[in-house]
Amino acid sequence: MKQRPCRAWLTANADPATTMLYVGIDWSEQRRVPAIEKGWAPWPVRFPMCEPPHLSKQDMLDWARAEGLRPPRLYEQGFAHNNCFGVCVRAGQRQWRHLLTVAPERFAAAEAEEEKLRTQLGDVAILKEQRQGVSYPLPLSELRRRAALPQAPA
Repeated sequence: MKQRPCRAWLTANADPATTMLYVGIDWSEQRRVPAIEKGWAPWPVRFPMCEPPHLSKQDMLDWARAEGLRPPRLYEQGFAHNNCFGVCVRAGQRQWRHLLTVAPERFAAAEAEEEKLRTQLGDVAILKEQRQGVSYPLPLSELRRRAALPQAPA
């Protein structure tokens, strides 16, 4: 959803010989660098947060505050990433449960969109779950239903 429009814009407006792309992954995600570089070719890509000093996310947020910058609201709401207003199709069950708690209206909108897709495509879902080594779709409606159930004591 983000990469295609960005690539179209780059193709129309940016010469790879004079354009550098910067990607905001940190040193803990360096395994992603080769695929990202390949995917954005012919534009060169840099990853400043992968370079020393290797700061933690908290270090970076503290530095931003010290510089007078206010970190994005999603961090204040307890999200690990500032992506997609917390409604990220690449997020896992934990983030979706968190979204249900802190922004139920956004969860509901995503759930409604997913349900439209399920009507058109069948048994598909943003989330998956494993049972006995087999992967199954886990619709957001089911995640919401389960979240409403009392938790068993640990």
